[in-house]
Amino acid sequence: MPVSCRSVVAVLAVALVAPVSASAAGRPAARPPTDAALVLRIERGAKVQIRRVPAGSTLAVASWRTPFGSVRRLRVVARRGDWFAVESDVLGNGVVGWVPRTAAVRLERPRFSLEADLSERLLTVREGTRVVYRRRVSIGVSTSPTPSGRFHVTDRISGEPWGLGCCILVFSGTQPRLPAGWRGGNRLAVHGRPRTARPVGVASSAGCLQATEATLRDLTAIPLGTPVVIHP
Repeated sequence: MPVSCRSVVAVLAVALVAPVSASAAGRPAARPPTDAALVLRIERGAKVQIRRVPAGSTLAVASWRTPFGSVRRLRVVARRGDWFAVESDVLGNGVVGWVPRTAAVRLERPRFSLEADLSERLLTVREGTRVVYRRRVSIGVSTSPTPSGRFHVTDRISGEPWGLGCCILVFSGTQPRLPAGWRGGNRLAVHGRPRTARPVGVASSAGCLQATEATLRDLTAIPLGTPVVIHP
């Protein structure tokens, strides 16, 4: 299975993304303000260097496609002049790099966002500041807890080949504490439950969030690049 857990991380609702113009400065924050809630979509065929600091050495190189075949996005978490601070699947959890406005990217502003509350085991879908709905989800067990942090949706794939429901939403984050002998990959995701899984709303996964089939079907139209915040 190409995603990290037989559990899942949940997602959102129908959304379109509109191109916007680049601008202004800021600092990273746990929940970026609306004017910083941007996504950089890498242009077809391009590779983008992500710097350690503005105009600094290269931290990583992001190609235009993800390992699952989607067009890669970089989530903006802050801006400083003509530079964007981003998180990405090519960086580690919590690692931020910098991309210039002159890079081969298009700016998008997602309409929706996702928040997972691990203590309440609730997934909240928002359009701007308006709550669209809240749903129960399962989370990682104590030995393989669901990581908290800022992420975004990188891919949307079928879960049927692995018996994980209609669809899987893959996140930019990874699970650093996989169970011994785990062979399912280390990416965080939202997907359905195996037939032997416990009911939704308990700690039962290897780190992903689990959702019902009905919830997954409600979330199939979530756009790539949608911001995700997971907190304890």
